Amino acid sequence: MYEFLLLASCILFVGVCIAYVRQEAASLLHPASIYLAFHGFIFVIRPLFAWFYKFDLVYRVYDFQPSMADKITVILGANLAMVVFVAVSLKVASVPSQPVATGDFDRLRRAMVGPMLLVSALLVPLAVAAQLENWNRRIDPYATMARDAATGIMVNVDGNGWFSESALVLGPLAVLAVWLLRFRASGWLLFLAASLLMLGSGGRGSFIFAAAAVAFLFLLERRRSWFDWRVMAIAAISFLTFNAVVVDRGAAIRGVLGGDAGDTYTSAMELDPLEHMDFASLEYFEYIVYAVPQRTGSWDYFAHNLQILTEPVPRTLWKDKPIGSPVQFFKLWDYGTPIGMTISLPGAGWMSLGYFGIIIQAAIFAMLYGGAHSRLLTRNDDAMPRLYYALFAATSIVVFRDGILLTLLRQLPFYLGPLVLIHLLVRLKSVRAARIPAQSQSAPAQTPAERRRELASRAS
Repeated sequence: MYEFLLLASCILFVGVCIAYVRQEAASLLHPASIYLAFHGFIFVIRPLFAWFYKFDLVYRVYDFQPSMADKITVILGANLAMVVFVAVSLKVASVPSQPVATGDFDRLRRAMVGPMLLVSALLVPLAVAAQLENWNRRIDPYATMARDAATGIMVNVDGNGWFSESALVLGPLAVLAVWLLRFRASGWLLFLAASLLMLGSGGRGSFIFAAAAVAFLFLLERRRSWFDWRVMAIAAISFLTFNAVVVDRGAAIRGVLGGDAGDTYTSAMELDPLEHMDFASLEYFEYIVYAVPQRTGSWDYFAHNLQILTEPVPRTLWKDKPIGSPVQFFKLWDYGTPIGMTISLPGAGWMSLGYFGIIIQAAIFAMLYGGAHSRLLTRNDDAMPRLYYALFAATSIVVFRDGILLTLLRQLPFYLGPLVLIHLLVRLKSVRAARIPAQSQSAPAQTPAERRRELASRAS
């Protein structure tokens, strides 16, 4: 039965892809394309590897074993999320992106040079300092972090989360540097330097974000809707780099750059292909179905979103800040040891309200990203909204993996913040430039003779 369902899932996925690419709005930049790539890898291809190699790493670590009914529910739920997301995002973003003239991108580049240098001078030292601290935290994660025994959440007990997360601004600044330098070698050198800093901490999300954003910007400027060999090269390099960092959590990079390598995660030889936990959303979803509501006796009813209200406040200022959501109907750690679990978009939906929750969760994220596509790529032909879309769309990869709004809102200040500052400085510069000619034209200079006649007239 399960093998038949895996085959049916493959057929459904191919059918949805064929139907999707025939739509007028379809392109690699559309959020439906990004979700199909995520779903195809995590819930179509990887389950075949899991079945063939009999993956059991997560089952052993989490101390649970899903029933066949649980595994079937996961495949059905994942496919339901795919169908809903594609349908809703196409409904919201039904118009193809409008191309921007190359000259408009060039004019924006010239306007952004000064603001980009100023914002980089302000933010890069802060980001580098935060990233180096994250390196030290990777070497000794329990120096400033503690795991809550009830929820399994790592809590920052001796630091500031805003400072730690400020390291993320290296991603968008590296992306904008590559774009400003017209994708030349000099820009890629800056991108490489930023990537080494990002990957040295063992984090992969900011690097994947930056690689995706660069690819999106390249497609937008070249007015391409689908694949380009350079974009495929970026994707291949990113995938290989991701897997290398998964194995040692950045230890090799720290060692090469003269830092303490610390402990590695695991040897690649210990696991079957694709078995490592960074791609294990299938097993994580199975754990959620195993626990909710069979053992919890309750759904979450989307209460996990309430953490949005408490997350911005640093724990140093609020000693009794709730760990996780301030309203919790259950704790998943009561039924196993789900360490490092990311619940994915369909998993968050199931945890909230079963199949109905999956429909709601998929529709909400489809409207968010589809709305951004419609607003930023189709309603005007300015270049600046294209930069915003490239950065915003690139957040979706990690957001789909985590499946919760908190991940999106946690990333936005750091991934879009630098561009917002640059945009404000560009606007300010343009306003000042417009005022100077207006002032010079409104009050022409008087000759000395005209000035004497005016004074004599006033005296009489």
